[in-house]
Amino acid sequence: MDPSVAAAEAAPPQQRRRRRLAHSAEHNSEIIDLPRVEEWSKKKLPSVQKRIQNNTQQLTSGVGLVTIDGQWDISPDHNHHDIKILGFADTNYASIAKVWYNRLTKLGYKEHYIGAYDKELYDDLIDQNYRVLPCFIDNPDYERRSECGYVQFSCAYDVMQMWASRVKFVRDMVKNGTHVLLTDVDTVFSRHVDPVGFVEEGYDVYHAYEMRYPKKLYHDHGFVINGGQHFFRSSEATLQFLDIAANRCGEKCDDQVMFNHLFWSLDIEWDGGDPPSHPGAMRVANHELDNGLLVESATGRSRVTNHTIKIWDRDFAWRLSGGIPEQCPSKNNWVGMPSINNNDGDVDKIQSKLALFDVWDDYCLNPEADEKRVKMACKTSIADCSLCKSPVCKTCWTDRYGQEMKERTCIIMDAHATEDPFHDKEDDLVELTDGSTVKFCGSNKWSGSGGVTCNARVQFMVSRHHISEQNAKISVLENVKDGCKCIVDG
Repeated sequence: MDPSVAAAEAAPPQQRRRRRLAHSAEHNSEIIDLPRVEEWSKKKLPSVQKRIQNNTQQLTSGVGLVTIDGQWDISPDHNHHDIKILGFADTNYASIAKVWYNRLTKLGYKEHYIGAYDKELYDDLIDQNYRVLPCFIDNPDYERRSECGYVQFSCAYDVMQMWASRVKFVRDMVKNGTHVLLTDVDTVFSRHVDPVGFVEEGYDVYHAYEMRYPKKLYHDHGFVINGGQHFFRSSEATLQFLDIAANRCGEKCDDQVMFNHLFWSLDIEWDGGDPPSHPGAMRVANHELDNGLLVESATGRSRVTNHTIKIWDRDFAWRLSGGIPEQCPSKNNWVGMPSINNNDGDVDKIQSKLALFDVWDDYCLNPEADEKRVKMACKTSIADCSLCKSPVCKTCWTDRYGQEMKERTCIIMDAHATEDPFHDKEDDLVELTDGSTVKFCGSNKWSGSGGVTCNARVQFMVSRHHISEQNAKISVLENVKDGCKCIVDG
């Protein structure tokens, strides 16, 4: 091993990170045949190292490493690149796509477009002056719409058609000379990072870390990449990579599975010699569900396509399973891909996604702000999320931690709810700051007796009152209109 690399591996984590950055810049100036990349590295590396000294000592991150990715200042003469930020949606996902688009506009982005899978959405966005590109699906498979439940929202078409369609769409744009940032529209952008920096930094393809899916590949290699967050620099090597991806997708594919199987067929030569998941790698260590996930960025080059690769720091492109509000990224974070687990609540899936935008803002970006959009209540071993029907309830999820399968139920509520939703009595009211009250009967406690789960309570009511299970569930957690009463079948 190169002595400088050996010394870097023996150094403390932050110092090791800085030396790896320097080594990476030197290595990539050799393998990327672009003189401007050498110039970029020489100009920007000292600036980045200075930012490390000034910023990382003052910031903290829920994954232990404060990112230095995206810390660049772009001069006006570099703003000549053709770059597009693309998020895709169909009519049923329009509300989230608009929130995503408006958020980017507010942050100062000007390159973002919505790719519309159907003409109805396309026409609607045109009428409202959104930048939109047609990505219509030929021969939509309406018979397999139900499979969209896999991704927790209702789709107009088979979701795998959508994923395959966007891969080919991006491939064609890169082929025509456009650099593309591909992102899911439920990704939450935290700040403005000029995408020109990704072009000038010089890597061909950028990825974000995923959690553990596909599981076998995670088990075999120690990490997997996210299928919905990439930057593709327009180059011959990138196009070769995307041609393979499009061919593997065909007319339908799970792009998360496809991109990871493709990634691990690339025969990557990692900068510094060691693969990202080497024994000394920094990993998440303070959240049971995410323990062991890699944290640091990694760079390398494919021996198959010759394209250069960078995986962003997890603090920069945040992807963890739950963890909020205990875990949040540093202020250097760029995007968040917050997730909720085992959400079997009887709440609208779109509402759940939108609620996560508010949770991210209230608990991670602006935790010190007095004015909140939502509030969270989390307890261990609580309730069945399928009973989350209260008017103040936006979404509910259950995290299962470790081998003991401990459960934590979290309910995201309207910010105006002034009481904890986990009540002791069936007739408890939740008072709103506007003076009104609503019934909230979904408790794991029943008539003052602790430890009774909602499911046990439902089964008791079925047995005692001879009603259907569905009506028993409705009676356990009712809406404002009907109150918390037992509804007997006619």
